[in-house]
Amino acid sequence: MESTKNGSRLNYHHPSLDKWMRVLIIVVLVLGIFFRFANLGKKVYWIDESYTSLRLSGYTESEFIQQVADGQVRNIKYLQKYQRINSEKTVVDTVKGLALEEAQITPLYFVATRFWVQMFGDSVAVTRSMSAVFSLLALPCMYWLCLELCEASLTAWLAVLLLAVSPFQIVYAQEARPYSLFVLMILLSGAALLRGMRLKTNSSWAIYAATVALGFYSHLLFALGVLGHGIYVAISENLRFNKTVIGYLLAASAGFIAFSPWTVVLLINSQNASQRTAWQSFKIPLSHLVKQSVLNIIRQFFDVGLYSDLPRVYFLLSIPVMLIILIIVGSSFYLLLSQTDRRVWLFVMTLTCVTLAIFLPADLIFGGRRSIYSRYLIPCYLGMQIAVAYFLAVKMTSPQVTMQWQKLWRLALAALLSIGIISGCIYLPADSWENKGPSYINTPIARTINSASRPLLITDLWEYKVNMIGNLLGLSNLINSQANFLVLPPKSVEIPLKFNEIFLYDISPQLKNEIEKNTRYQIQNIYDAQNQDIILRKVRKK
Repeated sequence: MESTKNGSRLNYHHPSLDKWMRVLIIVVLVLGIFFRFANLGKKVYWIDESYTSLRLSGYTESEFIQQVADGQVRNIKYLQKYQRINSEKTVVDTVKGLALEEAQITPLYFVATRFWVQMFGDSVAVTRSMSAVFSLLALPCMYWLCLELCEASLTAWLAVLLLAVSPFQIVYAQEARPYSLFVLMILLSGAALLRGMRLKTNSSWAIYAATVALGFYSHLLFALGVLGHGIYVAISENLRFNKTVIGYLLAASAGFIAFSPWTVVLLINSQNASQRTAWQSFKIPLSHLVKQSVLNIIRQFFDVGLYSDLPRVYFLLSIPVMLIILIIVGSSFYLLLSQTDRRVWLFVMTLTCVTLAIFLPADLIFGGRRSIYSRYLIPCYLGMQIAVAYFLAVKMTSPQVTMQWQKLWRLALAALLSIGIISGCIYLPADSWENKGPSYINTPIARTINSASRPLLITDLWEYKVNMIGNLLGLSNLINSQANFLVLPPKSVEIPLKFNEIFLYDISPQLKNEIEKNTRYQIQNIYDAQNQDIILRKVRKK
């Protein structure tokens, strides 16, 4: 069998390579662990993470609005009530809040994190550390998956190393959202599927069924992973209805049945879920879609903060590195398709292409931005990293490659890992990053308010703004307890003037107009966001 030959070849004994690899594995794994757990509390706590803590607290968004938007002045730390666990609410309230207001988000991560913070504390660092743990567990799962797929320990280790220092993986290992759990379940379910197909035993298929159920509860997009598994099994078995196909269908069905209670919840609250995800359908220029898609590929290996809206000179300086990465990725898929048997390349291609084949055409035909958000294309990037690992393993050990070229490919591996390590070193001390979206501005805003004398922060809910709610909750982690805040309910313009400095935070245009109509007040703009919306203003009596 060709895959066995490939496996034997990639396990080829080479004393100098073995010694070199052992040192490399230890160093890179230690750095990968360090990057995941260092400075967990430093980055700005952005909108989505604030909503994670809101869910963990057991309060709903509706309760927050009802209890806070009443025109009462409170200390800024009062908002921490909705960011910390408490005796009034339980894990049942956490699940209930998701079911009622965000049914498109599955509950496994939130339940696990709720228990995690109950044991170790509910600070920002501890809350994020749950994701770091899931990301760490993904490393042995990647090894298992590649060992089942390629039967080659070298390929498996290289895939683990690429995953360990992948800038994308490090960024989401430090975010209080379910994406690291999603990575873990994609890898674990893939390994369990391959094991089930190899052993064909009831117990092996039962393990796969369990991973399917957990995968569904980790993220809704896991459904596309199961679809990819089905395509892989069907083609691998030449579209024959045999024992392997039956085993897959029974296991996948059992996993879906276990997920059916949340499917009912999603159907009941489908309208609310659709409203929450409507932003994904907003049209963007084709040029932006292409540029962002290329950057997303690059960020799996190299990310030093080159955001898509930075001046062009930054991209020009990084073009050589980007081109080399794209060439390696393209060559990896070519080698995979041309030199492995069907069972290997088909698995990698279904892992890589199924999600992309659904999102990209939808964005191009109907308009949307689903395919530019890398967190939704996690299976694609995992498949890409496996392909690159296989490519490098072949180039470093194949008898058809001269010893001189094998040494050069080892240098290429070292360079690829090095730019990931450099990316991690740049990422760790930063206050914000590309994935934090509009919340980056909270850091300078917090500095301004903390340096003010007896400050009052005013915002409003004249219109519903999820970004304002999330940012306000996140801002409460950065502002000192000397500050107070006030959320004005609709139609209220009462501004207390007993404070030395009064700030307006992301107020609605309607409230701004009402304040400007009142000749007693003068408004000064302080900070604006990347979309030119004014986020922070200062108001004083004329």
